Amino acid sequence: MLSQAVKFQVQGLCLELVLGRRACFYVVLPYNSYDLMIFHKKIHPFNWPFDAILIATFDFRHEERSHFLNGLKNPGSLVYLRGVIMSKIRTTLSMLCLSLLLFPALAMAVPVVAAPSSDDSEGWWVETTVDRDGNGIGDMVEFHKDNPIFLSEDGTLPLIIDFDHTPGAEEIALLEREVNYVHQWTLRHIDALAGRIHVDQILETSSLPGVVMIELDGILSIQNGDAAVLHGVDTVWADTGYDGAGTTVAIIDTGIDGAHASLDDLDDDNSTDDPKVIGFYDPVNNPGLTNGTEVFPYDDQGHGSHCAGTTAGTGAPNYEHIGMAPQANLVGVKVLDAGGSGSFATVMAGMQWTVDNRYQFNIRAASMSLGGPGAIEWTSSEEDSVNRYGNEMVRAGIALFIAAGNNGVSGQIGTPGSAEDVITVGALDKNSAIAVYSSQGPTEENRIKPNIAYVGSNVMSVAFNSGDQYTDMSGTSMATPGAAGVAALMLQANPDLSPFDLRNIMQETATYRRCEYMLANEPCAEDLIPKNRQNNVYGHGEVRALDAVMEAAQQDYEFDNTIQITIETQTGMDSRIHMSPEGEVAFSVTEGIETIQWRSNHLRDDWSNVHTFDYGTEGTLTAIDIIHQLEHLPGTTLEGNHTISLRGIKANDTGGHASTPLVTIDIMLMDTANAFAATGETSSGLSTTTLAVALLGFVVVFFVVLLLTGVISDKEEGSLAGVDFKTLRTEGEATEAEIDSDVLVGDSDSA
Repeated sequence: MLSQAVKFQVQGLCLELVLGRRACFYVVLPYNSYDLMIFHKKIHPFNWPFDAILIATFDFRHEERSHFLNGLKNPGSLVYLRGVIMSKIRTTLSMLCLSLLLFPALAMAVPVVAAPSSDDSEGWWVETTVDRDGNGIGDMVEFHKDNPIFLSEDGTLPLIIDFDHTPGAEEIALLEREVNYVHQWTLRHIDALAGRIHVDQILETSSLPGVVMIELDGILSIQNGDAAVLHGVDTVWADTGYDGAGTTVAIIDTGIDGAHASLDDLDDDNSTDDPKVIGFYDPVNNPGLTNGTEVFPYDDQGHGSHCAGTTAGTGAPNYEHIGMAPQANLVGVKVLDAGGSGSFATVMAGMQWTVDNRYQFNIRAASMSLGGPGAIEWTSSEEDSVNRYGNEMVRAGIALFIAAGNNGVSGQIGTPGSAEDVITVGALDKNSAIAVYSSQGPTEENRIKPNIAYVGSNVMSVAFNSGDQYTDMSGTSMATPGAAGVAALMLQANPDLSPFDLRNIMQETATYRRCEYMLANEPCAEDLIPKNRQNNVYGHGEVRALDAVMEAAQQDYEFDNTIQITIETQTGMDSRIHMSPEGEVAFSVTEGIETIQWRSNHLRDDWSNVHTFDYGTEGTLTAIDIIHQLEHLPGTTLEGNHTISLRGIKANDTGGHASTPLVTIDIMLMDTANAFAATGETSSGLSTTTLAVALLGFVVVFFVVLLLTGVISDKEEGSLAGVDFKTLRTEGEATEAEIDSDVLVGDSDSA
């Protein structure tokens, strides 16, 4: 619907057969009716609120005009308004007759103006391997419509209904009314609904308005150390000091055992309150509890806890099996049940929650060690619903690491590891050769996968519900969280990195392996390409953690660990610095540092200078500066917990600049409303300090004047500085009298 009138002039349209004269027509397309109005040419068109108005101007007498109109309509239905003849008849016949008269000329001269609408030719559903026969019903729905795994006793199937627009309450009501749909999830990021529909009503569902595809809500299941030394993670800890602090990784799996010694807190001190798992969502058993703090982190299967320990476990109590980023925070998203499986829709509900809460918990990376069972793992189509959701997560700013799968056969990387934008991880044995079970590409679109390879065999990590015990597991599931842990180290080194930056750096710094490396796999055609850097077995190769972290750290400045920043302000029992609006963070720096920069680790933040620092060895970052920076970031609540990073910049010998290692601080902002109240008072008038100084100055000046007056004044009236003004006045009067006398004498003599 157009918001304003759009006018076009049509020249050369003659009505000699009716009028014997020439007429010029104008078409105006405002909105909201179908009235036809005919104007005299001297009356300017008005923006009437109608869907279609045809305005014609005629150069003929009133009688001729009446004759023409009478030939078209009932004269009794015509009214006059300031010389404008307006028809109120909305009959289809009149419109049709006039349209037939005008159509040939209008078709040549008038552009087509159409309201925005979805164009099926651009939709993913038009040509997709999800639906090879093009009937709008996914191939997996047709293949499994009688499968007892999916078909319930009441004859319903779990389905994902895709729309050409974002569905809401109206679409849910439509499905419920027309096909007895039972709603489960709204998947707004991929314009879909998930629920159950009777198998006999699938065809009818596919023909409902807005429905473009029906997919099977399939099943995803778990995909089952020491990887730190093989990949050089221990060298990162030693050479840079980075341990993942200030970053958050989501583990989308069977849950996390939040009571295990390796996962319960950051400092392994039970007297402090610094939980490692800062958020937890359980769409399997508690889908309505969505704020992330209502359910204590738990795991009823064990797979997710093992993955969490690989990513960020502290290794307590004996520190033999430390995760890749031991000081990173975790968010648990339980999408798989106690049996280790879950529906597509439940998994996507967890993915959607992760995206929706990425700002609140500062989620920058996620690990999903799951995939479909069996040959081709349901499907590897790029347009598969979970694949589409994976790509949406990456576009939302979350680097998504997904297991390649454990089929060990070419062309078997399926949903969701076959998604284009995610980082798909293959598994290595501890000798760095590809594991025999690691699935290989290409995808259905002939895209090379995996992206990288990481140790996945016999990885030691958390044994769930054991308190402090560890166990070993194998699989691409174990490789994926390890790679996600390296990403956490990279994000600590450079919070500016996007998911695509992370992927590119990890790929380009990986050690390339030919398919037949260590005779663990047969040769492949990709290795015959000169200077090839990727194949369907190892991807870009074995992850090299130190190279990746250093590349991330030096994107802006050269990394120099001989210069340092040290935080002087003490933390509280929760390992955070508590800051009210008048608070500050004090720091000391190595001599020679020229600039101190800071930023929050928020996804959309950027670096700012600490303007009060001036080539010294110490300085402060005020809470007011932090508050005014954070208030402009999307999805940020000022009150509460935040993470900030600081770095020092110094000129180096090569003419460039070097940076200190980044220092990460956890803070808690309190009473932030008063920061704005104080600003308002200052901007609207004089501050309390200014008023006090002004009053003091006035008092001082008053007493100085009073003192001077007392020094130079006598108490006698008319006396000042020892001079008697009465005497002066008398003497002055006598002098004037003498002068007057002399003048009079002179006058007498002259007479």
